[in-house]
Amino acid sequence: MKVYRFLAFAIATLVIVQAGALAWAFFGMVNWITDDGGVVNKALIECDDCDQNFTAEWGFAIHMFFVGFLLIPLLSLIFLITSFFAKVPGGIGYATTVFVLVVLQVFVLPELSRSLGSGFGALHGINALLLMGVAIQAGRMATAPTSTPTEAPVAL
Repeated sequence: MKVYRFLAFAIATLVIVQAGALAWAFFGMVNWITDDGGVVNKALIECDDCDQNFTAEWGFAIHMFFVGFLLIPLLSLIFLITSFFAKVPGGIGYATTVFVLVVLQVFVLPELSRSLGSGFGALHGINALLLMGVAIQAGRMATAPTSTPTEAPVAL
């Protein structure tokens, strides 16, 4: 149960890290554009080895790769597996929901945003909040006291 709780809260915390990393990157990019005359265009976005010359560009890497593509998906898979052994009331359901939300977050919504329109980017943000909420609730379920009888039943 402790591992289940730890994983649930770790996933929720990593969603917060995601938001912070993206905000850091975005505001760093805006400062790079306004203060240093940086230019964001198709050539820059498609370039694999271009240095954008602003420190906050690491925020994009943290958001998209380190946390978003590696840590959260890996932890959600381990969380799902752990749920089968944790004996948390409703734990498998919560872990399954977290896993499905992560699949939507990492694979489905970014692709829809690229192919059908940036409006799906808003769903990416909303889904992140749902993911965090479900993970927090899962962690809370793992900390909730289980009901135990206070007295042994009397045999008649």
